[in-house]
Amino acid sequence: MTVELSAIVYSGILLLILIAISAAANVSAMGMEWGVGNRGDTPSGEGFKGRAKRAYMNLLEQLLVFSAIAIPAHLAGIHSSLTVLAAQLFLAGRVAHAIVYLLGWTFISIRTLVWTVALVGTIIFAYAVCTSGTLIIAAPAVM
Repeated sequence: MTVELSAIVYSGILLLILIAISAAANVSAMGMEWGVGNRGDTPSGEGFKGRAKRAYMNLLEQLLVFSAIAIPAHLAGIHSSLTVLAAQLFLAGRVAHAIVYLLGWTFISIRTLVWTVALVGTIIFAYAVCTSGTLIIAAPAVM
């Protein structure tokens, strides 16, 4: 498996872990009856449980965009040192973001900085794909 696809797999595993942490935090705050019930009450977005949910939702957003670029690139055979670097930046930024967000660290805007690392990885990947010469904008119409 390529580094680029591995970054998607590891990000998916991280997403699963963050969803489990969020679910456990909600059950801890709301009680087991809420956890196994119909959940008429929505847990507040405060404290750790709110950060856990926001962390996994944020990862989901960026993972969708990264995957929408990386998977077609892989299928098209686009693989270079630039795409590897981009995938590594994306994954490192996302892991760091999850840790920083869950811990609630805000000094020196650290959460924004690590989020930006992952975004830069995605942008670099998009650049590598767009400049590879294999991207087709439109196919000719079939009559």
